[in-house]
Amino acid sequence: MLKKVLEYITNSCYHIIKIGKLMSGGYMNKGYSALDIATWFIYKNNAEKKETQAVNDCYEVYEDLTHLKLQKLLYFAQGINLSRNNEPLFSEDIEAWEHGPVVKKVFEKLKGKKREELELSDAPSGVDSVRKIESDSKVREILIMTYDNFAIYTAWQLRNMTHEVGTPWYQTYVPGKNKKISLNLIKKYFDKEVME
Repeated sequence: MLKKVLEYITNSCYHIIKIGKLMSGGYMNKGYSALDIATWFIYKNNAEKKETQAVNDCYEVYEDLTHLKLQKLLYFAQGINLSRNNEPLFSEDIEAWEHGPVVKKVFEKLKGKKREELELSDAPSGVDSVRKIESDSKVREILIMTYDNFAIYTAWQLRNMTHEVGTPWYQTYVPGKNKKISLNLIKKYFDKEVME
C-alpha cells in the first residue's frame, strides 16, 4: 500500500513539474524577477563608477546606464543564461518594441527616467534582491559576463545590435505591436551567434 502511495505522489509531482514547464514555454523560472536583475545592474554600475573614481581611473563604461541601455542588458543577460544554463534568468516576457527588446514591467517602473542616468534611488527592487543574486554564484557569473561584455557599449549601439538581420527582435518585430519574443528563439540565437 505504501509503495502505491509513493508511486502516486511521485507521478503527481512529475506531472505538476511537467505542466509548469509547459506553461513557461518549456523552461522553469529561476526565481528572480526582471526588476531584481535590473536592480543588480544599477547597483553594479554605481559600484563600478565609485571604484574607478576612487582610484582616479577613467570610467570604463563610457556611457551612463540609462533605461534604454538597461533594457538591452536585461535582454542579453536572459539570452546568455538561456544558452549557458538552459533556463530563463527572470520570468517576465521580453517584447519586441520599436527600439529593441523590452521588459514591459521594467519599462513601466522606469519610463519617467527617459535618457537620464539611472541612480541607486531608481532601483526597482530593494537591496535584498541584490544580496540574493550576489549569493547565487551561477546567476552572478552570468550578470558579470553580461555587464563586462555589453555595458561597454552605448545604449544606441546595443539597440542596433538587437536590430541586426536574424536577431530574435528582427524575427519578431511588427510595427505598432509589442509582440513577445519567444524564449526558444532567444536561446537558439544566443547558442549559435553569441555564445558559440
